[in-house]
Order: sequence, then structure tokens, then C-alpha cells
Amino acid sequence: MIRAAPPPLFLLLLLLLLLVSWASRGEAAPDQDEIQRLPGLAKQPSFRQYSGYLKGSGSKHLHYWFVESQKDPENSPVVLWLNGGPGCSSLDGLLTEHGPFLVQPDGVTLEYNPYSWNLIANVLYLESPAGVGFSYSDDKFYATNDTEVAQSNFEALQDFFRLFPEYKNNKLFLTGESYAGIYIPTLAVLVMQDPSMNLQVQGNSPVRLPALCFALSGLSYPPAYINHPGFQLPDC
Repeated sequence: MIRAAPPPLFLLLLLLLLLVSWASRGEAAPDQDEIQRLPGLAKQPSFRQYSGYLKGSGSKHLHYWFVESQKDPENSPVVLWLNGGPGCSSLDGLLTEHGPFLVQPDGVTLEYNPYSWNLIANVLYLESPAGVGFSYSDDKFYATNDTEVAQSNFEALQDFFRLFPEYKNNKLFLTGESYAGIYIPTLAVLVMQDPSMNLQVQGNSPVRLPALCFALSGLSYPPAYINHPGFQLPDC
């Protein structure tokens, strides 16, 4: 028995359904970057987390680890964290300071941090500049300067909101410590000057950028050198 071919309208609707399904996958967090299981934890987290690469300037690829808020991620702010150095990995901040997991003395076990920032915020840990941690450059050229690092961080932040467009309308906080006292202000200038990032407008500002936060002075070189041994109180 020869089965009748599907009507053209049915095929058209099926094609449209497939296209919508394909397009919708590009408007949410990237599945390929989601961490399904993290070794060292006795119990896997209830919140989602992602790790992968964001496109920096030129041929640079900056590694990121993003942990969603444990409380209402859709409305929680997005917090970018940068460790300083220069040359320190931001995974130091994630795994030893204010991330959801803390590495234990055995170097293998992870314990949950009761004071994690992601209790109330979506936190993006970015390894910058290229050459730090898992971040790399295709051309193997790693010499850089503050201006180039700011541009690369800015492009990586743009790429983050391209991959995670559901967070474009959330408040954005730029935070860091030590030499991030240089990274953060120079990045903030680029963020505030470019409305193409399409973040939520608040008043006449092109983005919702309510705060910058620094720990350990890096805003001025001589004071930073003088005060670093004593570890200044956080200046937020």
C-alpha cells in the first residue's frame, strides 16, 4: 500500500518548528559548557554552573567558570570577579575565597562555602589576561598591557552576554582584588561607553552598572606597593 505524501503545509510547519527549536537553543545558556558533575563533592550542587571559553581580543580565548545564584538566578545580579597579580587566576577567588566550593587541605576534597557570593548573585569568574590559568592565545603571543587587557576583558564580557542572553537585563557588578584595581576601572570605562552591550537602561546610563568593588588597593601604584604587605581592609 502506497502511503500518501504529507501535505506541503504540514512539511512547512514542521520546518518552522525545527527552526524555532534550533534558534531557541541559541538564546539560553550553552549546554556544552554546563558542568554536570564536579569531582571532590560528596553531593552535587542544586544550582547550575558552566565552564568554557569566552572570545577575547584578537586570537585570545579567556577561560570562565560561571555559577548561577542559589536564590532566584533570573533576577539576581551578575557579578564579574577578577583576581589581580597581575597574573593570578580568578579560580583562586572561586576555590579559596568566595566561590560556592572551597578546596580542602588534602587538595582533592571540596566543601560547600556557607558564605559564597552565589548565595545571592550569579558570579562569573574570568581568568585574565590570556596566559593565566586555562586562558590562551592562538598566536602564542602573551605580552600585553593594561589597555589591551581591558579591551580583551570587555570583549569577553560581551561574549558572555551573547552566550547567556537571559542575563542581559540583570544588574552588573564589576569586582576584583589586588591588581584588579587597574582591571576594573579600565573595563568599566569601556562598558559605560558602549551601549551596544544592550544591558538594561537605568536612567541615562547605557547599562545597569551600580557598583565597582575592590579589595586590596591597586588603584594607585605607590600606595599599593606600600600597603600590600599589610593587606588593606576591603574597600567596597
